[in-house]
Amino acid sequence: MTKSYLLYKCGATSRTPLVVFSADNVDEAREAPTWLKRKHPDMPALHLEPGEFFEIIEKDFCEPEDWEAAKQAMAGATAGG
Repeated sequence: MTKSYLLYKCGATSRTPLVVFSADNVDEAREAPTWLKRKHPDMPALHLEPGEFFEIIEKDFCEPEDWEAAKQAMAGATAGG
């Protein structure tokens, strides 16, 4: 069954939501950063610096208010705000 996931870029002092995506299972979701880097090489947020890592959160395991806050943060970043 297809589920929704949030991809975060995390570092020592930050946790930034990057994208919402769908995947058929957890293994497919884990491949998302690699696939996104290949398809969107011009997206600098997909490139990790030393000490950074990606976190993938399934919607079913995320508090609804956290999910919405992440989506709003991504919309604000896209709008330039």
